[in-house]
Amino acid sequence: MVGLSWFAVDTSGCDLRTGAPPTGVGAPSPVEALAAVPIATWPLAAVSTDGRGVGLGEVLGDGGAAVEDLLWRLLSGPAALHGGELERLARCTPAGPLTLPVSVVSLGEGVEAAGSVDGPWLAGVDARRGEARRLLQQSGRERGLEAALRVTMLLATDRLPSGGTPSEVRVASGAQLWLLAGAVAWAMAGSGDNPFGPWAALVSAGYWPIGPVGRDLVVSAAGPVAAG
Repeated sequence: MVGLSWFAVDTSGCDLRTGAPPTGVGAPSPVEALAAVPIATWPLAAVSTDGRGVGLGEVLGDGGAAVEDLLWRLLSGPAALHGGELERLARCTPAGPLTLPVSVVSLGEGVEAAGSVDGPWLAGVDARRGEARRLLQQSGRERGLEAALRVTMLLATDRLPSGGTPSEVRVASGAQLWLLAGAVAWAMAGSGDNPFGPWAALVSAGYWPIGPVGRDLVVSAAGPVAAG
């Protein structure tokens, strides 16, 4: 439709760029509107100048509902992990399953351990993260991925658990956001099980899964976690 433009809005219908009802010219597509927001609230939607509204899942297309579900879980706050759920999730690493004993450490100990993570394993995680991005690029969905990542980073940054020194929090938060980005990309790629899904669940529960260090699989209790 000629002249149709889109705005990213909060639950009250206000433009996230201005805090006021949408006016003037917006973005040429709902994806472009979300990719350009300077702030994000939850839930959020895109509306067009002819009054049509769409939610995040619909805007992102294939895999969008999975991204929306991931964000709902993250933004609902830390949930208790019962029984052996923490260990089960931790061993389902993005680079493949591990059977090492799981060691839960403090945030400071986690930052120290992060410098000694097994190199080949970490390279495997990075390769898996890049694989989803390549799949989306091949299908021409780079802009959708950019919109999904932008919204996720804006929403998650102020909600990640924190309980250490500023430098420790920066390291842990950066690592958690890196993992969430992998989970979002794989959710959109929709190619089988999400290899970052179990670790994204740990982040949502208030943990920072770090990886294999020596003979242990290290996870940091990155902030206030509900008692299991």
